[in-house]
Amino acid sequence: MSRGLMRVLAVVAVLGGAATGITGCYTACPAIGYINGVVVDVSAFPDVTAIQFCVGAGCSPAPGENETSSTNLFAAVRQEDGTWSLMFDMSTPEDVDIRVFDAQGTLIHESEQSISWTHSNEPCGGPSTADPLILQP
Repeated sequence: MSRGLMRVLAVVAVLGGAATGITGCYTACPAIGYINGVVVDVSAFPDVTAIQFCVGAGCSPAPGENETSSTNLFAAVRQEDGTWSLMFDMSTPEDVDIRVFDAQGTLIHESEQSISWTHSNEPCGGPSTADPLILQP
């Protein structure tokens, strides 16, 4: 191959790459957030009426406690099927401390649980998912 042809091919390759970037052959991600969550099965504790969970120094509100700026990143919501959904901000902690309470606010179980996350493969990311955590006495 002649030097002239090599130069032409090199210029075409560079310009083609530049044109691809200019014409929009890339993914623009919106500036949105998402919440990661995990389901907790508490069926081994039939008297559970509240859950608190902690990641590091941050915790969801304890029973009877109002949300504060330090607790509003996390939420525990009871589902119709009796499980609980723990919702984190955009974080994916490896471990979570879970406390379950009865109707009187008495702590009936506390444990540390490991979470195995599956992360989104989408170009712009997305919420991570995890297998349910099953609490045992």
